[in-house]
Amino acid sequence: MKLASFHAQGADRLGIEHDGALVDLASFTACPSDMIALIETGDIARIARDLAAADPSTLVRFDPGAVEWQPPVRRPCKLVCVALNNRSLDAIKVKAPTDHPAFFLKPFTALTGHGTAIRLKKSFGFTHPEPELAVVIGKTLREASPREALAAVFGYSIVNDVTSIGMRGEDSFTVRAYRTEPDGTRVEDFGHTSYPGRYKASDTFAPLGPTITTADEVPDPQALTIRCYMGGKLVASDHTANYVWSVADALSHISRTMTLLPGDVVAMGTAVGTESSDPEAPFLPGITRCNLNGFDGEIAIEIGGLGRLSSVVETLD
Repeated sequence: MKLASFHAQGADRLGIEHDGALVDLASFTACPSDMIALIETGDIARIARDLAAADPSTLVRFDPGAVEWQPPVRRPCKLVCVALNNRSLDAIKVKAPTDHPAFFLKPFTALTGHGTAIRLKKSFGFTHPEPELAVVIGKTLREASPREALAAVFGYSIVNDVTSIGMRGEDSFTVRAYRTEPDGTRVEDFGHTSYPGRYKASDTFAPLGPTITTADEVPDPQALTIRCYMGGKLVASDHTANYVWSVADALSHISRTMTLLPGDVVAMGTAVGTESSDPEAPFLPGITRCNLNGFDGEIAIEIGGLGRLSSVVETLD
């Protein structure tokens, strides 16, 4: 089942993909007004039964090409992004955690829907896409085991973790640090850090969608191909088997320090490698060299079985 949030004929709606159309859920079943409330009910089987039993003439259908797509979850409590979660990136890591994934947050104001614009200012500098698998949480997770975490997934979607390298450079710090040697000598050292408030979390820096594919249709989230295209050119081709941390392990770890709520979205990490599940296979190294700033064309991400997320770029200055 593929569920969507969209705007059509003056109203925000929840829909389901059916026979090439978006069918308004309200036309055949009792449903909440937003996706989070629908997720909290967890009653997907009823929706399927009601659709199968409905009189086709009563279904309110919309052409997918004629609606305003919204992020499937319009206002999640949080969007959690797993950092550098790809074996193809191991070669560039100088220092990294080895027993757990690292993660950061994006606000829901960074979200935008399928077919909408990523809005950039020229001052943002070099900005590139990051094609990623998105996991939509179905039940509250706190101190969950990997098995419990995976069982709590509502569904999967596609997210573009847009990243401004220019703003990252501007918001980086080098600070003095001191350490004491075993002989008592005090030594000055330097530390480096950066904060993702602007370069990861600006408005429209998280296109999400077009739909949520419910978990029952994705038996193994570690068996999905991911491809990213710019202007029709393939710039990244990867496989979720290349994730360092699986969906189950990542969700479990996050839940140990941060409660995950129904409707929360977890972005699993950038696709930079190869479709092959062999981490030693050669990969396309172009994704971080693809500048969206000033790009005129379509940015599209495809994940096997989940669909195609398309965006354009709008330059503001």
